[in-house]
Amino acid sequence: MAAPARFLASEHGTEVRIPITIACGYINEQQVWDKLSAGTVLGKITASGKYGPYDDSATDGRQTAVGILGEDVDATSSDVGTFMYVHCIVYASQLTGLDANGKADLKGQIIFL
Repeated sequence: MAAPARFLASEHGTEVRIPITIACGYINEQQVWDKLSAGTVLGKITASGKYGPYDDSATDGRQTAVGILGEDVDATSSDVGTFMYVHCIVYASQLTGLDANGKADLKGQIIFL
């Protein structure tokens, strides 16, 4: 088995990998994100059902944290199929985009160390 990602504190829960699609990082013809690293906190875009980086100030659904990206992806020019974790033990300091509200959204799913 491959070594766990740097943000994972344990392999507990990592056997469940939720398949998702990361949306191409353009919103209203402006690039908002491109390459995302494993450990990025994710939100679900309401209109498309695809995912992008959690942003507490977003208004497209990404303002609610729903999981953690499991691998590095490049969504610069197209949508990308990948996976996220929704139940695991992580080092909070190793996550990208986590804030107090995101932590509250994930409470009960993700255990933060």
